[in-house]
Parts: sequence; structure tokens; C-alpha cells
Amino acid sequence: MKYAVKAAEMKAYDECTINKIGIPSMVLMERAALCVVSRLSDKLGNTPKRILIAAGTGNNGGDGLAVGRLLALKGHRVDFFLAGNPDRMTEEAEEQLNILKNLGFSIQRKLKSAEYDMVIDALLGIGLSREVTGDYADAVDKINQMKSKGAYICGVDIPSGICADTGRVLGCAVRADITVAFAFAKRGHLLYPGKAYCGKLVVEDIGISERGLFLSKPAAFYYEKEDLKNLLPYRVPDGNKGTFGKVLLIAGSKDMSGACILCGSSILRSGAGMLKIITPACNRQIIQLSLPEAMLQTYEEHPDESKIKQSLKWCDVVVAGPGMGTDENGYTIMKWILEETALPMVIDADGLNLMALHADLMHLAAMRRAGQTVLTPHPAEFNRLSGTDMEAYQGNREQLIRMLSQKLHCIVAAKDAVTVVAGNQREEIYINNSGNNGMATAGSGDVLAGLLGALLGQGMSPFDAACLAVYLHGVAGEQAAEENGCSAVVASDIIKKLMQVMKEWKNTIEGKACI
Repeated sequence: MKYAVKAAEMKAYDECTINKIGIPSMVLMERAALCVVSRLSDKLGNTPKRILIAAGTGNNGGDGLAVGRLLALKGHRVDFFLAGNPDRMTEEAEEQLNILKNLGFSIQRKLKSAEYDMVIDALLGIGLSREVTGDYADAVDKINQMKSKGAYICGVDIPSGICADTGRVLGCAVRADITVAFAFAKRGHLLYPGKAYCGKLVVEDIGISERGLFLSKPAAFYYEKEDLKNLLPYRVPDGNKGTFGKVLLIAGSKDMSGACILCGSSILRSGAGMLKIITPACNRQIIQLSLPEAMLQTYEEHPDESKIKQSLKWCDVVVAGPGMGTDENGYTIMKWILEETALPMVIDADGLNLMALHADLMHLAAMRRAGQTVLTPHPAEFNRLSGTDMEAYQGNREQLIRMLSQKLHCIVAAKDAVTVVAGNQREEIYINNSGNNGMATAGSGDVLAGLLGALLGQGMSPFDAACLAVYLHGVAGEQAAEENGCSAVVASDIIKKLMQVMKEWKNTIEGKACI
């Protein structure tokens, strides 16, 4: 698990490291510069390159000036440009500037048009809170022009012009090929559009850590592949099909069997021991052919309450909604299952749409045991549930997700290009860092709902299961896109790659467990 911080959190960690732990600011700055130079060594190679350092007057600019000095001492041809008012430089940035002057380097005050092999962007750091204008905007534009002519752009901590808290572009922003962040990723690195401006993101340890500090831990986190060895549920060697979870899937309607099959297949392929599907009788044949491992409970014109409630007593987890439809039958079934208050439950697709259409279903969902319901809405479904529009959603997404989670006492996995998971009464949020646009394909959400249901069936807590499911789903999507190309990915490809990802990391876990 890695943390993602806001600018204010980073400032607090920085100040605590300097003032309470006692590591001087200039030491941190030199460490940061060394990390950048190390990361660029492979790209620079052994041949001297022409490099531009574009620095501002804050500590981010000081980092950049230190990077330039180290590169120049390695034999590269380095030009230094300083934007902004030198009289307003921070103490550390001014010290770095004086070191350069003492070494005989000259500093440009006007950015000249020239061709460079590499540009180090250290104009504006994570403290930026207003739109980029004037000389800074002109410098950003010229750096992007240099990129278009072949220069490799390295962002120091964050590309200039990106809001560190939201990922918003504040007027204009540098488009980096690589961003070297210090201590923690910033939320703006992970959220769009900022994520697209960062290029490859690497996070370097410069001596600032959440451990041992006199502050609370950051309020957002994300996963990387190495985390999987500690996250996937362990399968006991003496388990049976009941040990690994009995999942009840309520899905499908007339002419809508595909969502049911994809979700059911995902459940079975993600480790669940048993699956029962409740669906209209018209889907019986195709489901029996596609998923012979699943038990099937069908109904003709209307569902049978006693049979559904009997199935609710049988199962450990409920997944409801994929392809279910929003007619009277769908409403009736949702009402019955929401009256069951204790079982972990995943509600997706038409289950969410039914809740948005019927206030009594929303009330029943809110009355369930806190933290046992996981909602998986895409943006349109989220707006229907919360009564907002897309403009409000895009402008204040995190707060709206938290509000819906608190209102319904549930976990919300808000699907988007970057999925965010919030849990009722939890301070931390999960920001997903896996996946790609190839996953924007019909049925992808059904696969996620099934994966989540399977993880719940194997004993994970709803919040942890939601975070892990979203991450695994994205990793599988990455592998599917790598094999087929983003444009050719279909939902069943994600299931196939999900099987491979879980096999690889379960082998790692189980191998260690046997030692």
C-alpha cells in the first residue's frame, strides 16, 4: 500500500521532518535532486546532452537548480532559466542559486528559443492554487513546444500547472514524459487530467515518511502489484466448496443474459466455492450451457418470494443488478433482498437504477447493517443515486462520493477512469492506479461486480474487498490491453487475464505459506 497526499498534508510532513525530526531542508533538497538525476541516468546515457533547467522561485525551483548543478558536474551542457521575481525566492532556492553563481554558472531571466535534449520542469510545485499566468504561462507553453520538437520532459515532483489535490489543469500545464515525485504520490498524480500530464510516475524516498512522525497518516492510498502478495485471500489446504463462499447472483432479464453470464463467470473464476443464479426462465438454457458449474433458480412471469428468501438463507454474499432490468419484477426482488439486513451485498447496474427510481429501496439500503453494502456505480448511475449532475460530479467528486457513502451507510466504489472507493465512517479513501481505456467496454462492470462478490465470499471485509477488486480488475485490464490492444479488449478478456493475475500472486502467497 502506498499513500497519496494533498499539498497541505505534504507540507505538514515536510515541516515535521525538518523541525521535529531534525533533517535540514537543504539535505532533503539535495536528496531530491540526487533522486531525479539517478532516475534520468539511463535516459541520458554516456553522451553529454543539452539540458534546460526551468526553475521557479519556490523550493520546487530550488530542487530543479540542484538537479541542474549535478547534471552539469556530470558533463552535460546545462542552461538555467529562472522565472518569477528573484526577490521572492525561498531561502533554500536562493541558496541553490548562490551555489550556482559561485560555481560560475549564468542564469537566464528570459527563456530563449533553443533545442534541448531534455528539459527539467521545476517552475511550479505542489503549492500551486491559482491559474498559471504571465511569464510562467509563457514558460509552460515554450516547454511544451520543446517537447513537440523532441525534448524529453521531466517534471520535478509534479508537472507545473497541475493541482496537486485534484489533478485539475490550472490554466495550462507542462506535459511531462516522466514525473519524479518525492516521499509520496500526490492525488493530482493519480487523478485525471493530471495523471495524463505526468507521463511515467516514480516516487522516490528522500527521508520523509509517515512512520515516526507526529501526524496522522495520509487520507488516501493506492495499491501496486507487489501489494498483492499480502492482499489476496489465502486458501486453506483443507477447505471445501463451502469454505470459499456461497454467492447468490441475482441478474439477467429477457434478452439480457450476457451480464449475468459475465458476472457469474467472474465469481467462479475469482475463487468463490459455490454460485447460485436467480434469473428469469428464458435465460435457463444459455446459462446452463455457459455456466454448468452454477446452480440455477428461475421464475416464469413473477419471482417467488419464499424461494428467494430461502436462497438468501443459503448464501454468504449477494450480488444483485447486472442486466436485471428496472421493471416491476426487478423492483420486487430488490425490495426482498434489501430487507435482509446482515449479508454482505454488492449492488450494481440495474440494482442501482432501481434504487434511484424508488425512494423506499434507498431507505431499505440505508437501514442495512452499516458497511455491509457495496455500491459500484459508474458516473451516470452515481448522479442518479445522488441527485447530482455531471458538472457537479466532476468538480467535487470526492466529497459527493463520501456523502453518498455516509447517507446510505455503505461502501461506494465510484467507477471512472480513476475509480475511488469510500467507506462509511472511514477517513481514508482508495484511489485506483490500475487499468486503461480498453476497459471502457460493455460488461466490464459486470466482471468487477462478480470479482467483488467472490472476494467477499472468501471472508474479506467489504471495504478491503472493494479496493482489492477494483485494483485486480484494472491489472487484468492492463494485461488484456497489452495482448490485444486497448481497442480490442472485451469483458471476457478481462476474466481470462484476471485468472492469470490471481494464479501468479496466489502461487507466491501459497508458496511462502508452505515454507
